[in-house]
Formats: sequence, C-alpha cells, structure tokens
Amino acid sequence: MNVKLTTLAIIAALFSVSSYASDPVTVNVTGKVVASPCTFDTANSTLNIDLGEKGAADLANPASAFTEKPFNLVMKDCPAGTANVIATFSGTDAADLTSGNAFKNMGTATNMVIQVKPLAGAWNAVAFKSGSTMTSAVDTTAKTATFNLTTRAVTWTGGVNPGTVSASVVADFTYQ
Repeated sequence: MNVKLTTLAIIAALFSVSSYASDPVTVNVTGKVVASPCTFDTANSTLNIDLGEKGAADLANPASAFTEKPFNLVMKDCPAGTANVIATFSGTDAADLTSGNAFKNMGTATNMVIQVKPLAGAWNAVAFKSGSTMTSAVDTTAKTATFNLTTRAVTWTGGVNPGTVSASVVADFTYQ
C-alpha cells in the first residue's frame, strides 16, 4: 500500500508541476513594400559633358557664361508599381550662393562656378545646389524615367583667369 501511495504522490507532483500556466505573449510582425528600382541606362545618358573653350576676354563681365549644354540621365527597366524616380544631387557648393545655386569649380580657372538645372526654367530660379532634388515620372509604356538637364560654367564677378573648368555632381536615385 505504501508503494501505491508513493507512486500516486509522484504522479500528482508531476501533474502539478506541468500545470503551471504563463502569460500570453503577442508577437508583432511588420514590414514595408517599397517601389522596386530601375536600372541606370548608360547608353542613353550623358555622364561627361564638355563645355568647350571660351576666351578669358569673353568672361570679363559679371554673369558671363559658357554656352549651356543639355544632357540626359535615363533610368530604364522600371518595374510596374514604380511611378516616380527622384534624383538628389550632391557636390561641393560654390562659396557664394547669393548669386544663384552652383557647384564649386574644381579646375584652375578662377572666378568660375558650374551650374546644373532642369532643361526648363530660368537659371536663377531652378539651378541646383547640393541636396536639390528633381522628380521624373516613369513612362509606364517604355518603363523609363528621363531627367532632361542642362549645365554651364558662369562667373558671378567677371575677371576670369584662364584655366580649366571642372566639377563632379553626384545624382542619387530613389523610387516611389
């Protein structure tokens, strides 16, 4: 009889240990579906723009400039669901942005800055500085987004000394 009571006591202890309950735990799962990226189209984009040559005497007066050069940046293979591509431009800003947005000339010509802007619009109204953005809608038939741009070198002060004109502007693309 003693053996039976001991066995029953052990079984009862096991059931009482396993019958403890814990508080329920909630697991939250989150995520985000974002627009898929397009591919940069190197064949239809212009990455090296040659402004040509201009005589220092032609750049003697304030607001004198090289002839502007249009160029394109093209994104291709944009997937369904991508409606817009946003380009954010960055580079070294010119020291004096009071005369208009521009990037610093890294070349040797003095008193020159480089401007980049959308093809449409006045230079003083829409020229880029570091952090400027431009949005291009995706052509859903061609699955492309095209940024029609133009650039020039300009002097705010005149009195340009001969040398080179050079700037690097980075375009970083995001998608909507």
